[in-house]
Amino acid sequence: MNIANLAPGEQENPSALSVFRRSLFRRKEVFVSTVVATVVVNVIALATSLYSMQVYDRVIPRSGFATLWVLTVGILFALLLDFGLRTTRALMIEREAAKIDAEVSEYFFARAQAIRLDARPPGVGTMAGQLRGWEQVRSLLSSGFIFLLTDLPFAIFFIVVISWLGGVIALVPLAFLPVALVFGLIFARLIRADTAKAQLSGNRKNGLLVESLDAAETVKANGGSWFMLERWTRQLDEIQLHEDPVKRWSSIATSTFSLLQQIAYVLLVAWGAVRVAQGELTMGALIACTILAGRINGPLVAQLPGFLVQWGYARSSLKSLDDMLALPLDRPAGATSLRPDRVEPSVQLDNVRFTYPGSRSGIEIPALQISAGERVAIIGGVGSGKSTLLRLMSGMFAPATGEVTLGGLDIAQIAPDILRRDLGYVPQDMRMLNGTLRENLLLGLGDRNDAAIMAVIEELGLAPMIASHPRGLDLPIAEGGRGLSGGQRTLAHLARTFLADPDLLLLDEPTANLDEAAEARVLEGLKKRAAPGKTLILVTHRMRLLSLSDRVIVLQNGRVALDGETDKVMAAFRDAVSARPSRPAPKQATA
Repeated sequence: MNIANLAPGEQENPSALSVFRRSLFRRKEVFVSTVVATVVVNVIALATSLYSMQVYDRVIPRSGFATLWVLTVGILFALLLDFGLRTTRALMIEREAAKIDAEVSEYFFARAQAIRLDARPPGVGTMAGQLRGWEQVRSLLSSGFIFLLTDLPFAIFFIVVISWLGGVIALVPLAFLPVALVFGLIFARLIRADTAKAQLSGNRKNGLLVESLDAAETVKANGGSWFMLERWTRQLDEIQLHEDPVKRWSSIATSTFSLLQQIAYVLLVAWGAVRVAQGELTMGALIACTILAGRINGPLVAQLPGFLVQWGYARSSLKSLDDMLALPLDRPAGATSLRPDRVEPSVQLDNVRFTYPGSRSGIEIPALQISAGERVAIIGGVGSGKSTLLRLMSGMFAPATGEVTLGGLDIAQIAPDILRRDLGYVPQDMRMLNGTLRENLLLGLGDRNDAAIMAVIEELGLAPMIASHPRGLDLPIAEGGRGLSGGQRTLAHLARTFLADPDLLLLDEPTANLDEAAEARVLEGLKKRAAPGKTLILVTHRMRLLSLSDRVIVLQNGRVALDGETDKVMAAFRDAVSARPSRPAPKQATA
């Protein structure tokens, strides 16, 4: 399922409910079949009550055992049919629910992947918990909920039948059914706010769990276990604070509906007994009415408490999913992408401004042009905006205002596969995916043979790691690249980029985790690939890598402070640093 499959006008920012509704509508034939099966099941329930009435009113008074056997055989056949229909109905619903489960989860997963990196919520674990909210909505698609909807019309029908069999005693279920529904609406309003808060707290707890596991080394190294435990306990207390009212009202609702069910039964039997004594109702008809009343107050009313709690959580989940669906995408839905045969490796920024959410500082570049074939180094202090500028050039971030063009084309309009084919981006924070080394090296490529892979691996000095493992290129990689050193992860990412051989290379501190020997190999590999017509843009603090560049851009506070030939800019940069007033030396303590 993709965005294009949604109803017209919903492609850009569809609601979560419309996604589920669309998936359900695609299977309307199956649900129509389940409704038909439910009709037959309820008709059979009517037959069992009529069977009881005939036995008590005709068979027992007249000793009509021949009639009894005929009726019994017929009702047993009906019960077998009821069993078959119920089983088939349940299997059909669960099978289609599993398909809806897969389809909807695929849609939300793809949608989450398509959210712009700069627009993502800061907490990965919290976002994952928010994304899993579709499971709460999915639970409402279970067979119990669907049966609840299909059984409700039959509650009205059974009241009509009770009126036909027992006359005025039908007023008892007629009065208690709306009373139960009104109580249901009241309880739903009482738990609405707390279910939403409990859902939000649960997402935060999930975020804290992911954070604590991901940052376990940092936590242990800094003795932060007690701090994280205190945060975890506080989060549990917050969840309990909001879940307790939900559980309390749910228990009260269960008891209330049970009381209503029992009162309705007692009143029906008492009133019916009076009418039997007055000769206005037969004993068999009274028994049949009580059976039908049980079908109204039993399965239907008994499911209301659980349904109310599920609906409360589903409402908050739909709100969370709507918030996620409202986030901007890398490519606006329905937009036409450009697919040129080749994108010229030149970059231009015009009136580009970018600010992180909740921050005042950011990037502001009135004009910047990097021509094809240039080799540019970007330097500057910590927090000067170097990595942010590289993300804007790579299309990972979108500017708040202005335009970033690649080869004269708006980078936001270039098809993703074409953009990643001609542009190689290696971020500073390099993470690897759970799988094998081969899968990580061929991520997004898939058409490189082992000879090409081994050539790059040997060039970057990764061959000993491959040779020392019995599975070679298929050595397992843990989530995030755990088990490999920072330098090995860096070299693996560079190997993948070298395999892709793009015309535009964007590298963010490519040798930060490498020793001198490994850095020298990477330097030689970059020189080899900096062929005429290919563009190299790198962020670095290593003076050694400046030998690759013929142009240096110095960033300061998100703006271009210096830009020009490497030698001239570095000389001016050194002069500017040496011209800064030095701080006075601290006074020595005297004995």
